[in-house]
Amino acid sequence: MMYLPNLALIKDFHIFGLRVTFYALFIVSGALLAWFLASWKAHKKGYPWDIYDTVFYWAFPAGIVGSRLWYVIAQWDEFANRPWYHVFETWEGGMAIQGGVTLGAIAGILVILIRRRGWSVWEAADIAVPGILLAQAIGRWGNFFNVEVYGQIVDMSTWSFLPKWILNQMVVDNAFRVPLFLLEGVINIGGYFLLSRFIPLVFNKHYKNGDTLFGYFAWYGIVRFALEPLRDAAYNMGDGSFMAAQAMAIVFMAVGVVGIILNHLARYYLEQRKTKSVKNI
Repeated sequence: MMYLPNLALIKDFHIFGLRVTFYALFIVSGALLAWFLASWKAHKKGYPWDIYDTVFYWAFPAGIVGSRLWYVIAQWDEFANRPWYHVFETWEGGMAIQGGVTLGAIAGILVILIRRRGWSVWEAADIAVPGILLAQAIGRWGNFFNVEVYGQIVDMSTWSFLPKWILNQMVVDNAFRVPLFLLEGVINIGGYFLLSRFIPLVFNKHYKNGDTLFGYFAWYGIVRFALEPLRDAAYNMGDGSFMAAQAMAIVFMAVGVVGIILNHLARYYLEQRKTKSVKNI
């Protein structure tokens, strides 16, 4: 089959002399959407519109730093012999969502504990976390414009239902690659509705604050475990092995599942103690 030529879509543009990269544009757009959704959902629960403002001001930059640190540490051989300032060139690609979620979550939790005393950290996290999946779905388009983190070589006819401008961009070294950015994005959109709508509705009687937070880790671990076999080996993190990537996905799933179990056990224990205390009065 004849492959379409790679049209090498534009990676950036200029506004008043300022360079704007599509990679950064999609990451920021996704973050802003997650911020808006969290604020909107909190407002529906009776909280003020600006309740997540300070959280976002700290969590988003922390997430960017965490994403870059995770990538740089995992891919240290890539940076060892390059000028030090390349570490900070995030617009050229090279960020890992695992580090972003970890450091961003830590920063957000600390802000809530310090600046939003009295507000349940679990509730705050559950409101905000589903939107992160939509942010990731949007942010993955940065990989598309940078032509990175694509999948293995497959026949283009398998994906012929996609628009030609997407097919063109997925031709790398004269071979068509699985559009992982799109595949993961669609799956994460499904995960958003699963965590924010389906699970709280179906398991309403058994749902506890914190379940959505841990559900995110379980979901993203499943997504990565399922998609890693499709990834081009050049984009495997760490030592570059497939098993290392799968191991990280399993860790995410374990954190999610164990977290949900412990969350329910802890709350059951506290409820039992509360019941005994009432009886003893």
